[in-house]
Amino acid sequence: MASSSSWQHIAKKAQDLRDASISRIHPPVPDVPSGLPANVTGIPKHLLTTDEVLITETSTEGLVSSLASGELASTVVVNAFLRRASIAQKLTNCVTELLSEEALSRAKYLDDYLYEHGNPVGPLHGLPISVKEHIGMKGKGLNGGFVSWWDHKGQDDANVLKILWQAGCVFYVRTTEPQTLMHLETSNNLYGVTVNPFNRRLTSGGSSGGEGALLGLRGSCLGVGSDIGGSVRSPSANCGLYGLRPTSYRVPVDGWTATMLSEEQIVAVIGPLSTSLEGVKLFMKTVLWAKPWLVEPSCLPIPWRDGEDHLTTRNGKKLKVAVLWSDEIVKPHPPVTRALKEVVHKMEGIPEIEVTTWTPYKHDEAWEIIASIYFADGAKEEIEAISASGEPWRPLSKFIIQENPYVKHLTIEEVWYWTSRREQYRRAYAKVWNETAISAGPKGEPEGMVDVILAPVGPGAAPPLDHAKYWGYTSQWNLLDYPALVFPVSKVDPNIDKIEEGYQPRNEKDAFNHQLSYSIIGRAQSHIAHADRELLRSRALPNAPNGYTPEHLDCPSDSPIIRNAETLSSSERSWLDTRRSNTIDPMRDLLQRINIPNFDGSEYISNNAENQSALPNIGIAVSGGGYRALMNGAGAIAAFDIREDNATSTGHLGGLLQSATYLSGLSGGGWLVGSLFINNFTTVSALLNDPSDTVWEFDQSIFEGPDQGSIQLLDSANYFSTIQDQVSGKSDAGFNRSVTDYWGRALSFQLINATDGGPSYTWSSIALADNFMRGDTPFPVLVADGRAPGETLVSGNTTVYEFNPFEFGTWDPTTFGFVPIEFLGSNFSNGVLAPGVECVRGFDNAGFIMGTSSSLFNQFLLQVNNTSLPNFAKSFISNILSSVGQDNNDIADYSPNPFYGYHNSTSRNAQSGRLTLVDGGEDLQNIPLYPLIQPNRQVDVIFAIDSSADTEESWPNGTALVATYERNLNSSGIGNGTSFPSVPDANSFINLGLNTRPTFFGCNSSNTSDITPLIVYIPNSPYVFHSNVSTFDPVYDTKTRNAIVQNGYEGATMANATADPQWPVCVGCAILSRSLERTETQVPDACTQCFQKYCWDGTTNSTNPASYEPALKGEAISAASRGRGDGVVVAALAATSVGFALLAM
Repeated sequence: MASSSSWQHIAKKAQDLRDASISRIHPPVPDVPSGLPANVTGIPKHLLTTDEVLITETSTEGLVSSLASGELASTVVVNAFLRRASIAQKLTNCVTELLSEEALSRAKYLDDYLYEHGNPVGPLHGLPISVKEHIGMKGKGLNGGFVSWWDHKGQDDANVLKILWQAGCVFYVRTTEPQTLMHLETSNNLYGVTVNPFNRRLTSGGSSGGEGALLGLRGSCLGVGSDIGGSVRSPSANCGLYGLRPTSYRVPVDGWTATMLSEEQIVAVIGPLSTSLEGVKLFMKTVLWAKPWLVEPSCLPIPWRDGEDHLTTRNGKKLKVAVLWSDEIVKPHPPVTRALKEVVHKMEGIPEIEVTTWTPYKHDEAWEIIASIYFADGAKEEIEAISASGEPWRPLSKFIIQENPYVKHLTIEEVWYWTSRREQYRRAYAKVWNETAISAGPKGEPEGMVDVILAPVGPGAAPPLDHAKYWGYTSQWNLLDYPALVFPVSKVDPNIDKIEEGYQPRNEKDAFNHQLSYSIIGRAQSHIAHADRELLRSRALPNAPNGYTPEHLDCPSDSPIIRNAETLSSSERSWLDTRRSNTIDPMRDLLQRINIPNFDGSEYISNNAENQSALPNIGIAVSGGGYRALMNGAGAIAAFDIREDNATSTGHLGGLLQSATYLSGLSGGGWLVGSLFINNFTTVSALLNDPSDTVWEFDQSIFEGPDQGSIQLLDSANYFSTIQDQVSGKSDAGFNRSVTDYWGRALSFQLINATDGGPSYTWSSIALADNFMRGDTPFPVLVADGRAPGETLVSGNTTVYEFNPFEFGTWDPTTFGFVPIEFLGSNFSNGVLAPGVECVRGFDNAGFIMGTSSSLFNQFLLQVNNTSLPNFAKSFISNILSSVGQDNNDIADYSPNPFYGYHNSTSRNAQSGRLTLVDGGEDLQNIPLYPLIQPNRQVDVIFAIDSSADTEESWPNGTALVATYERNLNSSGIGNGTSFPSVPDANSFINLGLNTRPTFFGCNSSNTSDITPLIVYIPNSPYVFHSNVSTFDPVYDTKTRNAIVQNGYEGATMANATADPQWPVCVGCAILSRSLERTETQVPDACTQCFQKYCWDGTTNSTNPASYEPALKGEAISAASRGRGDGVVVAALAATSVGFALLAM
């Protein structure tokens, strides 16, 4: 060991080196989501460019061809794999080091060589190849999974790497391995645990598990691993890959490190893992064409036999395949047996193949032999290597050494004995194989015998971490030294693969394995639950100092102040630089899929990528309307979210959310926005399908509380008392309380995935979340109106306030100021805190803010006596209302007023110590447009989702747009420089059918002198379900909830463009409209046609409309079915693949 440093210090150095190598990737790779699902295989494509995804998902042979022809440059390919490998590391912990500088330098050399000479360097010209860490590279670390070997360095490149290098490859990444290199999993104390990309609670395999995880995520297409007991085959099977364990002495091994390095009783080999079968063949051909026996004499001088087809060159004889259904020690799990049957069924349909059954021969004896000679020195070398650093023993190191009854120090005579037993067993197995012959040849040689054995790679799919304890299906062939090829077949399907109930295990090992089947199959639904729970893991932080109770604490050195609203905050400006850059790729991809005729939208974005001011700036606004607005808005957000299933299919609009800069909400739309952000900025599907019944369970009335058994674990009585205790804490601390405190706490139980509704979760903590800081999400804004108790609001006299992750305040020329939101509740005066005054933290509770934006729903509480609640609940709520007082019945109290004494000449509230807010829709501006039309934000286009209940039948009629339009025309100047396009009156909306389909407002920007965004108005309309439920209906069964979400999805996509095939093109035109004007780019003809179809032409019809009772536009779905938009309400099971080994003598 290099020094007396603790093993933890050395591990940190190893991880720091790895992380530093990732930080040098350019352009920088976005961080992965903070709360990961179980199956992360789909994440990389959302973090990479389209070209990078195409490159990294191309087969090995496809890349080799494109690189050799010059169609692809090696520098481009290598950089794509470097970026995907860095993402794979963040998702599965599979990398020890990225070699970006060396790799890109090498790639440039190869590109230059091809340009100058017109031909490739060799058969692997420019191909990126990943390498398991213990296969030596000159000057690079060579630790073999031991902390004490951290300072070991490769003295030279391993022979196999020299061959690959001379063939033209590029080494760009080194991958993880386990402590001792003797696990069928991958975990060590230097880097931690490598997990399976298909299910992160399962193992990627081992000991080449870093390669398995990396290739499983397509962070590599061809990797170099090693195998002494299953180390290439286990990761290949667990991660859906092709892998080969060659016969020993076929591939050179000189230059690697390991314990037992020179032992020959069981010979370790080097072999390839690949995403394609051709990749495996390419590796072997390249190595053997180089005649490795010339530099490593132990290698067998047998060339690669190319071009043979074993189905057509057998002189009329069939290929005979024997199936090993079980080794008769440990029975394979149902998915393994099923997949074996699927392969057999296919082979039986091929005339040139004969299928028979293989009877295992004493496989229990095989394990006794191999386990006895794996550690001939009693594992002395492993024990010393672990002890040297003081690192702890990993569980599977203990299993294979300390708990292995066959491990002991052997005398030379005992080594001879076990070696003899090995040879006896090999001869006996060969005899069994030869006895499958059906005839003898001219010289007595057996003919018609089995050619290959088809066998499981393991008894099940990838096991849970630290549970891969049965080696028999792989180590068997190491003992016999048979080559073994692994290929993927299927995945676990709990609907088909049923546990064999009542099964009587054969032995202790079989019992252990059978129990694992409950983890992999029987508990598959639990795996879904865990996956979605991880997706829903709170993204905002529980950083309030004392739960729901705000606390007085010391202020920071730069004491907070109120700033005027002349500009955006410095925090928002800084964040925008990052976010706008991050919208480029999803916007480019979206426009490429939309495919505007005779216009390359993707190229347009690329050409303007360096000029943010030229790029489209998108906002999304989700209206109020209670649960109806949440559900209908959720459908639209799902339609815009590329993470949803089928989001990129024809007619869908996935990627619009990722392209947006701002996302605003109020009332029910605010619940949606808040619930998404507080819960890991998760997907709508994850919220709908949360199997823990924690969030969005609207079949449980907010008056009754969550079901017992959920994360909340409360009955109705405890639910109310918990809320009472939380709010009382705030009151006892000296802060005013209002009905909104109780309403917000109740909402939190339905919207936040945390115990007791997450009383410690704050709105300001969104700004501290990794994804937000990286600019990977839109900027969330909620809206509320200022109103004194008892005052009547109209749009012209309302002060509109916004809550964003950095600030709370208003752009209105009255107050015209913002306070840092994390210090709400602090006693500001004249825009500052008096000397010695403490700062308050925790006032900005996320539920309280969501409740503020929807305080109209306090009327739910006011109507308590009309409900079917138990008497104790009615009494409880009545007591709350009585204690709060009638004047406070629908306000949220933000006292002390942060704007006290601020802008005294204009502010209505400057001389009041109390600031009270109400539902953001009480001034009729029920779509939260006001934050998005601020000139400082320069939003080009706003997708306005309107779920208002304006008509008698609870459908929208454009009233929200009218209110915002009229506010901007108000002679008082309350609009303060904002500009909003002309809209017709509410009657015209109905009479002209503008509330039945999307409509564009503001298409001709020349009609306004100021910056005016284009409004894409998307009203709630019945496509497949009558979603006009009452604003004050507090209960929705799951089927109804899902149907309303589905209808919202249909409305946003116009039934996935079946109502209008041109709708996606028109969405693209709306996105580009203002940008095309700024860049003076000719408007495509297709966009002109779209604007003619969807832009309001100025026509009005203000006569009183008839009763508006629209019919369904499409085929009705019952509340029990889903209709179109497959990605909205179904969660996918992440299951690992089932692979098999094909063996030959």
